[in-house]
Amino acid sequence: MCGIHTVRAGDKALSMIQEAGCSWVVQLFVWSEIEPLAGEYFWEYPDAVVRACEYYGLNLAVRLDQPPDWALSPNGDQLPFDLEAYASFVSRVAQRYQGRVRAYIIWNEPNLAQEWGGHSPDPAGYAELLRRAYAAVKASDPQALVVSAGLAPTNRVDDTAMDDRTYLQRMYDASAAGSFDILGTHPYGFAYPPDDARHAHQGLNFSRLLDLREIMTSNGDVHKPVWATEVGWTVEVVDESSGWLEVSEEEQASYLVRAFEKARNDWLWLELIAVWNLSAGLPTDDEKRGYSIVDDVYGPHPAYAALAEMPKRHISAIGVSAQPDDGTVQILAPDVVVRLGDVDTFHPHWARIHGGRAPCRRWRGDFYLNQPGRDRWQLTMEIMQVEEQGNIVVINGHALQPMAIPLRGKLDFASNWSMAVLDVPPLALRQGHNVIKITASPRLPVYQDGHAHFESLQFRNLRLVNTGLANPTDFVTSPTP
Repeated sequence: MCGIHTVRAGDKALSMIQEAGCSWVVQLFVWSEIEPLAGEYFWEYPDAVVRACEYYGLNLAVRLDQPPDWALSPNGDQLPFDLEAYASFVSRVAQRYQGRVRAYIIWNEPNLAQEWGGHSPDPAGYAELLRRAYAAVKASDPQALVVSAGLAPTNRVDDTAMDDRTYLQRMYDASAAGSFDILGTHPYGFAYPPDDARHAHQGLNFSRLLDLREIMTSNGDVHKPVWATEVGWTVEVVDESSGWLEVSEEEQASYLVRAFEKARNDWLWLELIAVWNLSAGLPTDDEKRGYSIVDDVYGPHPAYAALAEMPKRHISAIGVSAQPDDGTVQILAPDVVVRLGDVDTFHPHWARIHGGRAPCRRWRGDFYLNQPGRDRWQLTMEIMQVEEQGNIVVINGHALQPMAIPLRGKLDFASNWSMAVLDVPPLALRQGHNVIKITASPRLPVYQDGHAHFESLQFRNLRLVNTGLANPTDFVTSPTP
């Protein structure tokens, strides 16, 4: 099966993955972004990724790591973060996306100290984390697959790194076998082709996978599949010391296709290869940039074209339709609050300012429609503190009606939610990807001060509602004089 690992999954990246004929996406859901404070959750980005993958028919494997500061352990003799907090986070993610996310990858390269909170690699500690996470996923979504963390291929054994083969065996020694459905791996080819001989170049090549497979079989896991959740060759390095890794764009394309061929012909236990990576516009000093199969504006490199032409084996996605049978489309969930304004003052009924930094006066969201047709649609949204008359909602460049979010009575605007309903102009919606933008209004001059010129407002639970067939005259345009 063909997959691609994204760095930040947006519509363009996901649509290109579908167009290439790949059926899997691997994407990191950053713990510190979703739960920056204990019990405070921000689901907007992961919700959008899940919805987009559903629309494009892509299976989603979610990687869960990068802990927030509040969950780190202060003592060097403990695990680097709170296991109970991580298990709780995993449980919440799996519960939220039950039946919609196909697999969860538990952590990333824990055999490196830099990925293990700066602590020395600890296979037994990771085995315990894997047990907790496995139980959390299966309790919330029994059908979801649990994938062990891809281990970094390295021959070092010291405080900074542990050879991935040694690490895997010690995971088995710590009884990790029953805590993952699939072994995750990162069999990078470095500078060498995928058919480079086993143990050549000190084993730093794609065939290193055979060493890991041998450890699996010797520990009774012969029937368990392997996923390569990161595989890639770089065409651009960030410093001279890494120059030996660089390959040409033509070699990158050839090596990736040959890796898939080797799995298909010789290694049937290697069920999935996820190419690292598809991303655009990364900084020039970011090592991920050279591995991307597209350029800075999503122009395809030869590797993308080669993957698109390659024969593939597919597995059907499990997601729901982008447009449910009840005629509603959820754009922003009821528990996802977006706040706009110039200041981020604390209030018990208010979320943090959108993006985490004031001022923030605009918000953009993505949603998908299968068949908008010629029906009449309305946007419903819950709002708080809409006091000015210039807060504008636009879909695909079309202003909704009325032109501004309507004021709703004389409630205590700072602590009560009310509902607003706006009409979507005919033909504003389109099949597939749609964009909604909400812009905050300036305050009246008399209420402006030195640090706040724009109205503060927040909203949640944005939904498109199909209200039935539109009047045919709505679609009639006047003839050009």
